[in-house]
Amino acid sequence: MRRPYDRGFTHAGYVKMGQEVYPCTLTDMSLSGATLNFEGPIDLPDQFTVQLTRDGHVTRRCTVVWNDGVQVGVIFEVDEEG
Repeated sequence: MRRPYDRGFTHAGYVKMGQEVYPCTLTDMSLSGATLNFEGPIDLPDQFTVQLTRDGHVTRRCTVVWNDGVQVGVIFEVDEEG
C-alpha cells in the first residue's frame, strides 16, 4: 500500500554548505529517502544534511546513492540516539 508522501509528493528543502544555502525540491520522498532536485549542477559530499525548513529546525542526514548533477538520490540516515 502506497503512502501519501510517496511519488507525487514534493517538498522544499535546503542544503547548507559553509555559508552557502542551495534550495532544492524533494520528490519521490519516503521515510527512507528522496530525490533532491536542484536548479543547476551541484557538487555535494557523500554525506550532508538537508533542511526541510528554512530555519533548519527540521533536518535529515543524507547519504548520496546516485548523482546526475542536478538530481541527487539520497537515503536518510537513521538517528541512533533516543
